[in-house]
Amino acid sequence: MRRTTVPGRRLARGLAAVAVVTGLMAPVAAHAAPSDIPAAAGNPASALAIPQVAADPAATAVPESTEVEKVRAVRAIEVGEATDEWLMLSDKNFVFRVFDKINADKYPLTKAEAYRVYKIVVEKADAPDATAFIRTSIHDFVDRDHLEYARRQEEARLAREARQKAAAFAEIPADAAMLDGNDQNFVYQVWRRSTGPKVKDGAMTAWGGDSAAWKKFIGTDIFTLHIADQRDAIEKAKQESEEAARILAAKQAKKNAAAVLGIVVPDGWLVLSDDNFIRQLLTTAELADPRHIEVRNAAEAALRSSNPADWKAFIDTGLKAADDRDAAREKAIREEADRKKVRDIRAKAEVSLVRPRLVAAANAALAGTPADVTKFLTETQYNVQTQSIMATTAATAAKGWYVRAGGGDAFITPGVQSGTVADAPLGEASWKVVPGLADENCFSLESATHAGSFVRHQDYRVKLHANDGTDAFKASATWCAKAGLEGAGVALESKNVPGRFMRHINSEIWLANDSGQFAWDTPTLYKPDATWNIVDPDPLISTHIQLRWLNESALRTIVGAPKAPEVLVDGIRYREYANNARIYWGKDTGVRSITGEALTKFLASGAHKMRMPVIDTTPTPDKKGTYTHFFNGLSIYWTPETGAHLVYGAIRDRWQAMDWERSYLGYPKTDEEQVGNLRRSTFQGGYIYHDPATGRTWDTKF
Repeated sequence: MRRTTVPGRRLARGLAAVAVVTGLMAPVAAHAAPSDIPAAAGNPASALAIPQVAADPAATAVPESTEVEKVRAVRAIEVGEATDEWLMLSDKNFVFRVFDKINADKYPLTKAEAYRVYKIVVEKADAPDATAFIRTSIHDFVDRDHLEYARRQEEARLAREARQKAAAFAEIPADAAMLDGNDQNFVYQVWRRSTGPKVKDGAMTAWGGDSAAWKKFIGTDIFTLHIADQRDAIEKAKQESEEAARILAAKQAKKNAAAVLGIVVPDGWLVLSDDNFIRQLLTTAELADPRHIEVRNAAEAALRSSNPADWKAFIDTGLKAADDRDAAREKAIREEADRKKVRDIRAKAEVSLVRPRLVAAANAALAGTPADVTKFLTETQYNVQTQSIMATTAATAAKGWYVRAGGGDAFITPGVQSGTVADAPLGEASWKVVPGLADENCFSLESATHAGSFVRHQDYRVKLHANDGTDAFKASATWCAKAGLEGAGVALESKNVPGRFMRHINSEIWLANDSGQFAWDTPTLYKPDATWNIVDPDPLISTHIQLRWLNESALRTIVGAPKAPEVLVDGIRYREYANNARIYWGKDTGVRSITGEALTKFLASGAHKMRMPVIDTTPTPDKKGTYTHFFNGLSIYWTPETGAHLVYGAIRDRWQAMDWERSYLGYPKTDEEQVGNLRRSTFQGGYIYHDPATGRTWDTKF
């Protein structure tokens, strides 16, 4: 039978009784609840027991670094030889000496990381961070600093060129200190040295601004202001004669054209004819530089013409336009080179199968601006290295169970649902994906909470152990990603024991195959157990609601994706989903979904403060509508024709005895309502009445 009944248990906080509210319900005794609740609709039926295992602190106690490791660290930061002054230091003091001695200009990131690590170990003497820094991290940060140093050198070159052009254009003598300093100092020196009133005033205004104002002055304003000063000079020359003004304008045009390239031309060049001036420019080192190919081509094209107007046009505007094309081309080359770096990083991350966050970040950068690409290369790519690892075995409802270890044996676990907070972090289930300790073409998994400790295998058991720096440890802590053994996902193969993969069985994690050689090598569920999903780090404890949603594809299709965080109130949990759906959990009712118009009616009637669902919203046998049963004998029935209505108490019992909507009454068209001294529900084919005074309940046709 579809809906037989058994006595229901009383919900906490008095949900067994339903109050009379504007005739909605009358208090009725002995309400019954359906007994044929599908097992899968309750708490997820996992075949796995949640492990209760204490971490082994000794397993993550990192041994002090060796002299060889200290020598490598000293050489990496280029501070001379690793003398006894270095080698005799404790790891903590070694890190401080790195901070103290390292070149801050060339290695700013490494210096900052050394300071961060030192602060940690000062506050917690047994923290492994100092040793982990010496053993591995210092080399990662040195590599980052090398890349950043090259980038900063290029930025410094471009900044110097911009200052040199600005100074030359404004006819300001500039020495190395002025060109190689910072932008604010350059603006100040322009103010001091300029003879043009407008340039001088503009420099003073810009100097009092911020870095953006300084760059704007150097890149555009100084040119505009100097031209304005030149125009003032030309107007003054007109007072002498038109010819004097013409000669001055021609000289200034030549000065401006050469200054675009950062060239301060001799006075003798300024009296040359326009074509000969162009010929002199072609002899300069600047136009021999391939970076100025557009200017050179434009100059040669102008000289091929016999029309003086073409020479003048080149000097007045053509050289600047060609220089802009050179700058745009050079900028495009730099930006494309950076984009290629991002594409290369993305390609490696895609092949690795274990860095989806890095892939997503690279895609976002490539879809964005050049500034987004730069930020990815200098910062973002290093901030998306951590991932979590989730099991995929559907047969044991293992989705939502994550690889977790705080030291010693590793397990999969969903965590234990909290009774006081809606969401809580699982903890110790995030892993930094780094190049393989024994093979950079593979990877290793460093604990995000225990610096210097890695996931490795020992005696076939997968564990979290501190890196002792030995080759044996590095080999056992190196994994190679392969396509999932079953469906999507990834399989994690041991580097030094090929053919054996990380596999969970009975919540434990082993290095296994399907040979049957050991207990953990059973072929049963081997492929799904050895297939994992790489997901975002810092997972929350998987609640009963989340576990059911993750492990039931049919339910996910019905309710859609979550649209809000889970809510915990009065001991009841619920979460909203995209398809006008909620999933509820109660300790007496399990995990149940309510969807569509049934949910709308449920919410309008008081939601869980009324009664909790004991089944999912389910299609009726004739497929015309849906029904949802609730604790202690309440139901919501819905069809497109009749809408959603509450049926409960004695009226519901009567309708059930008549075989529900299959009777002549059909579906309910109203909620139960007060009619005189009676309670009544209207159905498609008639009424059911209930007399609270006598307890009599009867049906009648229209």
